[in-house]
Amino acid sequence: MPDIKRDIICAGCSHTSFRKLLPERVLDGYTPPADKFFYNGSYPEAIHRNFGNKVYNAGLMSNSVAGSVLSIMSIASRLLREGNNNFSVILQATDFERQHLYLSDEVRKFKKIKENVEWPITNNYLFKDNKSGFLQMGGMAQINSKTYTDCDVIMDMGKAYSKHLYSNENCTINSLIHLILLQNFCKVHNIPYKIFKMMDLFSSPIFPFFDIDYTNSDTYFKSFFIDKKLPKKEPFGYVKSDEYIYDLFQMLDLDNMWFYSDENISHGGFFEWIYKNNEYKEGDSDYIALYVEDVSPDMAYMVNDNTHRISIYTAKDKMQKGTFRETSHPTYYYWNKFVNEVMLDWDIFINKKSII
Repeated sequence: MPDIKRDIICAGCSHTSFRKLLPERVLDGYTPPADKFFYNGSYPEAIHRNFGNKVYNAGLMSNSVAGSVLSIMSIASRLLREGNNNFSVILQATDFERQHLYLSDEVRKFKKIKENVEWPITNNYLFKDNKSGFLQMGGMAQINSKTYTDCDVIMDMGKAYSKHLYSNENCTINSLIHLILLQNFCKVHNIPYKIFKMMDLFSSPIFPFFDIDYTNSDTYFKSFFIDKKLPKKEPFGYVKSDEYIYDLFQMLDLDNMWFYSDENISHGGFFEWIYKNNEYKEGDSDYIALYVEDVSPDMAYMVNDNTHRISIYTAKDKMQKGTFRETSHPTYYYWNKFVNEVMLDWDIFINKKSII
C-alpha cells in the first residue's frame, strides 16, 4: 500500500504567509503552483512542493498566537466533522506580545469603525458575509505612530489599551493559554502537531539574539556570517521570573515543540537556526539572501521564490550605515532548507498507521 500523506494545517504570522487570508487557502487547502513569478513562499509552500501534502494555510500578517490557534482549531474541527482525521498541525508561534480584539459586525458599527480599515488587519478565518473578526492589534507596548492604523477610533482604542492595560506578562499568559489550548485539543483528537517559535522567548536575557561585534563593518560581517556565535542564555529564565507565567508554562508538552540548541542556548527558534545555518563560506564574494528585505526592502512582499544572491560589499555597506537586517522575513531558499533539514524529522507528513 502506498504511503498515505497527511493533510497539513498551519498558521502563524507573516512568516507563515505574507498575505491577507485567502478562502481558497484556508478552507480548501489550495496551494498555488510554483512558477518563476510566485512570490513570498514559506514553509507551507515548501511542504506542498516537496512532498505533495495538501496544506491549509491560515497564516496572516501580524497574527497573534491566539488568532493562529483559533483558526487552526476551526479548520481541524471542520475536517473532523467531515470525516477527515488524516491531518497534522504546525503552529509557528509569533511574538507573545501581539494581541487581538474580537469585534462583531454590530460592535464595529456601534463604535463607528470605518468600513474598510487597511490596518490593523482583521482575522476573519470563517469568511462570513460581514465585518466580524479578530482585529490583530499587534505589539501594544507603545502605540503613538500615525502608521499604526488608518482609523481614528482604532487609534484611540490602541492608545488606551497601551497606556492603561498593557503588560508583557499578561500578553505572555494569554499566549501560553492558547498554546495549551491547542496542545490539549490535538491530544484529545489524536492529531499529530508541532509548535515552533521564531526566537527564544522563554530564556533570559531575551535580547540580544546574536553575539555580534559591532566595532566596524568588518568585525560585524565576520561575527554575523562566519563566527555565528549565540549569547549564553539561562534556560527558561524569563518564564521562571513570574510564578503565574511559570505555572502555565509547566503545562506545556515541550516534546511537541521544536527548539534550536547549541552550547549556549537550548530553546532557540528559527532566527537562531538560520543565523547558525547561513551558507556563506569565508572568501565568497556574495551570499544567498537570508531575508526578502535584503533583496528589496521596499517591496519585500513581492520578492519571488528564486534564489537571490547579495554582494558581501552590499552587506558591509548596510552594516556601516546601520541598516543591515539581522532578522526579518526569511527567503524561500531558507524556508525550503528548514523544511528539508528540520521539519522532515518531525514525522508528521505521513500517516504510518495507514501503511501496511
